[in-house]
Amino acid sequence: MNKKKRIKQLQEEYENFHAVFDNMKKAVFQKENLITRRARHPLFEIEPFEALIRNEFITEDERNALFVQDTDQINPESEKLYTFTIDSETNRIVHRIRYDENNNCYETIFWYEENCHKSMQRYIHTKHPYHHGIICYTFFENGLPDLYLKCQYSKVLSKKYKIEDGRVTGYRQQHTFFSYTSDVSFEYDTFGNIEVIKEYGKDSGVPGERPEILFKRPESNQTIKSTFKRIEDFLVERISEQILKHVQIEEEVYCLMLEYAMPEAFPPELAIGVTTDHKDSYETLKSYQWYNTNLRYLYDGNTIDLYDEQMQYIYLFYYRSYDFKEYKRETFEYWNNHVRQVYVNVCRRLMDVDFSTCFNISEDYLVIARGDVYDDSEYYYKEMEDYKNNKKAL
Repeated sequence: MNKKKRIKQLQEEYENFHAVFDNMKKAVFQKENLITRRARHPLFEIEPFEALIRNEFITEDERNALFVQDTDQINPESEKLYTFTIDSETNRIVHRIRYDENNNCYETIFWYEENCHKSMQRYIHTKHPYHHGIICYTFFENGLPDLYLKCQYSKVLSKKYKIEDGRVTGYRQQHTFFSYTSDVSFEYDTFGNIEVIKEYGKDSGVPGERPEILFKRPESNQTIKSTFKRIEDFLVERISEQILKHVQIEEEVYCLMLEYAMPEAFPPELAIGVTTDHKDSYETLKSYQWYNTNLRYLYDGNTIDLYDEQMQYIYLFYYRSYDFKEYKRETFEYWNNHVRQVYVNVCRRLMDVDFSTCFNISEDYLVIARGDVYDDSEYYYKEMEDYKNNKKAL
């Protein structure tokens, strides 16, 4: 059966979603040798390479730590608890269910045949049952994935896999509901492991400027501490280089601003403030409010280029660690503080760079960062004002 026919058949099945789901669930629980386990993580989807495409790379020790023996270990306000039914003969998950803090239910059924895997997921709201559902299929040829389909609200996403020399080298992704398409490529290391996944997108046939890096296998000795240091060194070097190369401002500069938003905090946008931007005097405000204003010179990626493909690999390690925080019981504040420290270090080092060939600085000049947390402006102002005053005192 060709792809177009499979999509049409899937959309027809979706029209009768809940009856199909109930019949499939009944068949699953008629199996013998079913066992139950619990975990903090969903652990599995039928989509090939799904975890890697989401930039998730779980070590064996991390995976073992996800399982829960005692539900009292779970904090229902901050952690998810999934209950799995497993076919002990095949060691495959056949049913997964999770209740949220409001007793709403997310339930998934899995079905396996030789050349086809299927899953159906439904969300059951306590007040509005059967709110929505998802049907997924993966079709195989010669033991390798050939086609993945995902249907929600009768709209279908498809992934047609490319095979070379007996392994998957990527896929073509298309939608029935909008014009964006993409070609995704897999790069392998010498051991046959997927090393890098890149997505080359097209919107209405127009290709994107750069590929999106979806996954990079972490280096064997890579740590979050070394990752943040590499980010800091890169930002200082690249921002300095780009300002010296591209910026010429005749007016007096009082602020060099690095703007970002959590959690994807790197790289920042660069803005420069000149004293004529202010209607009030520094003596009138004399606080972080002086630097918490819209800056006239905002440099986008076409002028100040902070993109570097190798650094995208480094950023992915941070994003992966951040996204995994709930499974390690780490808080947003924990990671926000780490990011703040990176930017404080970058700002301090940039304060010591001589930009006199690009602009003159005012007496109140600061290099400062600004995130999207409510007290970021005040935090960075205090850090950099203290740094500047301590340098003067030496």
